[in-house]
Amino acid sequence: MYINDGYLVPIIPLQPQGTNSTFFTYCCEVAICDDEACCPVCGREVVGASEETNHAWHRVRWANATSHWKR
Repeated sequence: MYINDGYLVPIIPLQPQGTNSTFFTYCCEVAICDDEACCPVCGREVVGASEETNHAWHRVRWANATSHWKR
């Protein structure tokens, strides 16, 4: 998947039945921690980077990764 420059990199969607809640970036498909604002490989900003705390980053990334779930 091609990610446009200048846009925040999304998180790869999590599967509802899965047990792994690790977030992975779409750009490099690499794991990202809650205390990282940018992809550890390419350095692009990941969704949630504009939030002020690690907890807020996690909440935004969780919402991004689970937005396809039927609720």
